[in-house]
Amino acid sequence: MLKAYYIYCVPLLLILTEHARCESDYVYSSEAGGWLKLYTTHEGWEEALVKCHHDGAVLASPLNKGLANALRLEMAQSGITSSIFLGIHDLHSKGRYVSVEGVPLTDMEIKWDSFPLPGTGLNCLKMSVDGIGRFESCTKALPFICYRKHENLTMNECNTYDNGYHLNEQTGSCYKIHLNKQTWSRAYSICATEGGHLVILNDAAEMRIVKDLFPPSSDPHWVGFHIGLAAWGKERIWTTIHGDKLEDVYNKWASGEPNNVGGIQDRAQCLWDGSLDDIRKNHSEETRVFACEKSVQYLTN
Repeated sequence: MLKAYYIYCVPLLLILTEHARCESDYVYSSEAGGWLKLYTTHEGWEEALVKCHHDGAVLASPLNKGLANALRLEMAQSGITSSIFLGIHDLHSKGRYVSVEGVPLTDMEIKWDSFPLPGTGLNCLKMSVDGIGRFESCTKALPFICYRKHENLTMNECNTYDNGYHLNEQTGSCYKIHLNKQTWSRAYSICATEGGHLVILNDAAEMRIVKDLFPPSSDPHWVGFHIGLAAWGKERIWTTIHGDKLEDVYNKWASGEPNNVGGIQDRAQCLWDGSLDDIRKNHSEETRVFACEKSVQYLTN
């Protein structure tokens, strides 16, 4: 029978308990020597890797016996009947399967089917709840587990281990800026993965606070930053991503905006002069820097 011990995380106190969850549903496993999070949403292998990365974690692999047992236990306790993606692939060099950390498959605690024939496109490894590995296409969509190694981390004032988040006393929210430009949809996804949301500007004061978080840049392509505003229906009803009416939040549009060029501009950005502009949510020419926001709250479940 698989056995593990968990640490339940509450502010300023660590309590040993049989099963408990911490920030963003991460579970501490003494067997694994770190934190685990099972994503039941089905994603391709690379998307799974990226989601784990934005958690400050890695796509989990059975690097040792303890971690192998912990992965199987997490699957069993969550009722997962399908396989999960592991962080094992041969995308660097065909036929040389390694974990995200670079550990060779042959050095890990897992049994697997015979290696696939060349050209079959089975470049990633999945694992069933019985602990058996099978080679799979990396484009297949599967659940996955992220792993964050225990490093004596301290939860910060934003109730997170991610020190990219900083509390602003004036707004009562925590913010993290991302300087790697993304589409609006991708920015939204990254913030959600971090347990936050794309920033919502409630008033002019918050707009200035968030705008000033970004360093000045001479890059002419730094047009502005994504914000959590969306337009709905033929009437173009604008609300925040939390459903707030436009008139209840910051809504100073640039001259002539929103103009819905091409009929597909249904999300918003804040320009560097503080005015708003509508943009397309998934267009490669409209990638922007962005800020994620978290409310300060204690997670007790």
